[in-house]
Amino acid sequence: LPGDRVGLTDLRRVMAARGYQEAMTYSFIDPELDTAFAGGRAGLALSNPISSNLAVMRQSLWPGLCQALHHNRNRQHQRVRLFETGVRFILQGNELNEKNVIAAVASGERYPEQWDIAAEPMDMFDISADLQALFRLGGHAEDITIHATEDPALRPGRAGEIRRGRRRIGLVGELHPRLVQQLELDDAPVMFEIDAEAAMAAQPPAFKGVSRFPSVRRDLALVVPE
Repeated sequence: LPGDRVGLTDLRRVMAARGYQEAMTYSFIDPELDTAFAGGRAGLALSNPISSNLAVMRQSLWPGLCQALHHNRNRQHQRVRLFETGVRFILQGNELNEKNVIAAVASGERYPEQWDIAAEPMDMFDISADLQALFRLGGHAEDITIHATEDPALRPGRAGEIRRGRRRIGLVGELHPRLVQQLELDDAPVMFEIDAEAAMAAQPPAFKGVSRFPSVRRDLALVVPE
């Protein structure tokens, strides 16, 4: 891969191939919703907002995607997969930290409706598989691990911290019941948000020689009298 990076277009194609549609949401959102997802942490307020419900810069892409999910579910789309690439804005003291991220939300059945497969809701294992597909594109899926964590936007016990080695690069989990109720959703979607730079990093393939030892196809263990 040129420059040891995966192209953003390639990442988008992987998400589309796995059934997701790309969304484009506002970078400024409702202050109350933003604070709810951030666990009370205040975001960057706009000095001259176009409306009262678009008054702060988003601290996560999840609120906008969940609102888009709600919009689609209200229009009888029961199986919804949405992803977005964009910037989130975090205030750290007097400094503003802008980070490019890739976020996704998914809700509804695991498979499209068909007569020979029973209806099953999507869960964290499904969206974790989508994450693995993204990281396989860069050749380092084996370096990615998910560890239990807590986050104000995610349901306790169903929240995971995504790490590459020891570095935290994102979150994955199920939307918190409090936010499910606040957004008036029928069920809790599963979601992830990852650092775009980490997702786009690529590990060039390295040559490995063929083993000079014969393969072992069958291993026998025998128990005999002494």
